[in-house]
Amino acid sequence: MNELLSDLDKSVSFWPSINAFFGAMLGASFYVLVKTQPYLANRSYDPKYNASYISRFFTGVTGGMILSIALGPFISGKLGTALDQSLSPGVIALLGGFSARAVELILQRLVEVLMAAVRGDGSDDAKAKLAVAAIAKDDAVKKALDAVIDAQASGAPAAKVKALLDGVRDEVAKPTRF
Repeated sequence: MNELLSDLDKSVSFWPSINAFFGAMLGASFYVLVKTQPYLANRSYDPKYNASYISRFFTGVTGGMILSIALGPFISGKLGTALDQSLSPGVIALLGGFSARAVELILQRLVEVLMAAVRGDGSDDAKAKLAVAAIAKDDAVKKALDAVIDAQASGAPAAKVKALLDGVRDEVAKPTRF
């Protein structure tokens, strides 16, 4: 038995993992207790919801472990490296155990970022469509201006030239659609 304990002492990651596991259990337990306490206080607790609370407990423990082990170094690094500025794996796991929904949102956001990195964010397609739409608008404005120039050169009445100029103004004012 002493040999087993001495081997565990040599493992660098064993004790922080145990700390994280019990922190996650504590956070998940606290969440379940907070949610069930009003029902217990007014004696309206219904045992048919036991599976939901047990499921939430295991979800919280899993979320706490994910937050502590996978994201803990990143979170602690953002807070600073001084002793009073870092969070232990147990504290990070406690937070993740209490708020499994927050861990889920963090993981979903990370997946979205990775997918955007792989497939792109679509900005190149949008820029290309906008460039095509801008060229089409420029062509329409050029045609309208050519009509004004032709009308002026052929001696068209002022009312017709004004109408053509109004058409140019309207064409320029149109929003670019793509």
